[in-house]
Amino acid sequence: MDVDPQEYAQFLAWKAQQEQIERRVATVRAVLEAESRADTEVFFAPFSADSRFWMNASSPMAGELQGVPAMKALFESFMNALASGISVTITNVVAGGDWVVTEASGLAETKDGRPYNSHYVQLWKFRDSEIVYFREYLDTKLVADTFGF
Repeated sequence: MDVDPQEYAQFLAWKAQQEQIERRVATVRAVLEAESRADTEVFFAPFSADSRFWMNASSPMAGELQGVPAMKALFESFMNALASGISVTITNVVAGGDWVVTEASGLAETKDGRPYNSHYVQLWKFRDSEIVYFREYLDTKLVADTFGF
């Protein structure tokens, strides 16, 4: 059986791209598992130093943040309002090129015993193996009602 070298090279490139996409999806899953444990260090480990974060929420969470320190401060203030982390379940994943998109639901409880159960759509952009951009859509009314933001 003869194999066309050009077609084989294209196949190898496609296979490498698919493996990279699978690694990126695994990274996103690990980040969200860290959120369930409120593990800041593991959550932010794959983010690049110059990463950007955007959330459609009420103040002080609204808009875009630049860099891991700003993102960590917001994450920690949010986690500090909860009894423990947010148990996140990914319900759908779409991945291709530099992007992973997740649809997820989260279950949590505030320190004073109120439920914080929400749904999210999250866009994760990668550069090589690092997350360089994270965009999250969530229920802004639920955030305001639960946390007073």
